Amino acid sequence: MYKVGNGVQGLAPSGVSITPNQLNEAYINPLAFAPVTTVAFGTGGFDQLRGPGNTNMDMSIFRTFKATERFKIQIRAESMNVTNTPHFANPSGTNVSNMSLNPDGTIKNLGGFMQITSTAPLGRILDQRYFRLGARIIF
Repeated sequence: MYKVGNGVQGLAPSGVSITPNQLNEAYINPLAFAPVTTVAFGTGGFDQLRGPGNTNMDMSIFRTFKATERFKIQIRAESMNVTNTPHFANPSGTNVSNMSLNPDGTIKNLGGFMQITSTAPLGRILDQRYFRLGARIIF
């Protein structure tokens, strides 16, 4: 069994040895893919792989105070992306031919194949931790 950097486990192809340090650099097992050398239909389906997710934890607290019989004041505190979770982009290297192997079958250099090298900008409020304070007068 091997363990990929994202926590997925599986079996290595026969005759190939894998060290944990080499696989921690890849998001998906790079040894599960091989260069196309002949004209043939493959077994990989469309949209078969998934990249890292884009999730946030938002939090808000509202408190309403009664100023008079007719007026109320509401104090608000809101936070977007409270945990400051990074949003990683999908692996950028999509060409298995960039990867080079040692003669014994271990990974010599990934060459960018199946590596996450950037973040995915989702917007100003969604990407970074963002706090907002406000007051509202209700009449």
